[in-house]
Amino acid sequence: MLIEQRIVDYLEHKPEIDKWVSLKGEKKYLEYAKILENKGIVVTWKNLDDLFRYDKRLLINLFKYLSFFEDYLRAIVWNNSDKVYKKIAKSCLGAVIEEVLNMDGLRIEGFDLDKLRANSPYIIALRNYVAHNKMIIACERDGKDYKEMVSLFAETLPRDYQNGFGKDIQSCSKGLLLDERLVLNTGLI
Repeated sequence: MLIEQRIVDYLEHKPEIDKWVSLKGEKKYLEYAKILENKGIVVTWKNLDDLFRYDKRLLINLFKYLSFFEDYLRAIVWNNSDKVYKKIAKSCLGAVIEEVLNMDGLRIEGFDLDKLRANSPYIIALRNYVAHNKMIIACERDGKDYKEMVSLFAETLPRDYQNGFGKDIQSCSKGLLLDERLVLNTGLI
């Protein structure tokens, strides 16, 4: 089905829609339209455009914090072992998490290793969505949706970073008209 058949006010916004669809891809917009429809939300151009913008803002903020988190975990390994810099620097997130979790007697103030252990599959899945520029609101694993996965990541971050993360994630919806069912609330603010 073409995008003009899915957006109820397509004719009213045709030049703008055609511009953005040609730049971002009709199939991607159709996926966002499907998300709106599955939630029972009317697919207007404003709803669709704001959902796209929200998802991109989430992606950018998640990238920032996931990058920090990967660096943080690598620093834990380097600071608490004799592992060679290059070996850990080129390791994927999953391997670095395993290195951290396999360190005997490791205690880090303000960081919960049990949460890292429990949440690591969701953090890795979320990281892969971000790294491959996929739609964050379509992210899911083992029955958990993007809201749950982002919240699990939030609670796994070092305590000193949780509030900043929560504020940055909450700011993603600023100035956008979004149905509350789509907006993520990390519970950290």
